[in-house]
Amino acid sequence: MLKTLFYGCLRASELCNLDDCDLDLKTLTLRVEGKGGKEGIVYITDDCARTLRRYLEVRPPLMIDGRRPLFYTDFGKRWERRGVYRMFMYYKRLAGIEKQGGVHVFSRHSVGSLLVKRGCDIVTVKELMRHSYVHTTMRYMHISDATRREKYEQFLRL
Repeated sequence: MLKTLFYGCLRASELCNLDDCDLDLKTLTLRVEGKGGKEGIVYITDDCARTLRRYLEVRPPLMIDGRRPLFYTDFGKRWERRGVYRMFMYYKRLAGIEKQGGVHVFSRHSVGSLLVKRGCDIVTVKELMRHSYVHTTMRYMHISDATRREKYEQFLRL
């Protein structure tokens, strides 16, 4: 679940609403219903797809309200945002991670910041995050002092 959340740049609610039919392991994509009912296609990595294949091999299919959720709880219910948050915080504490931030920071802010830090342009980040406006994407940009200095020295030359 966490790999899918991270590599798909997903909101917790989008993860919870995924069904088996939304996953395409051949094209490494997921169909998601985002904010405001907007549909979109997100990418996943080969590594994430391998993990999902292994998961699907051992996870029995389950029908809930006429749909087959990709992820469901041990109690046969569709995951809810609060449950994903609690699970994430539990494993974060278990791993000894003290840095602040929950699921949204993990799967949205961190992803956006990593993409920018590694040289991805802001317009592509906007599209990957499925934002309508680039100013929304700018809220996700957390650039370190070292990166700012590096870019300053790289691009501000006479």
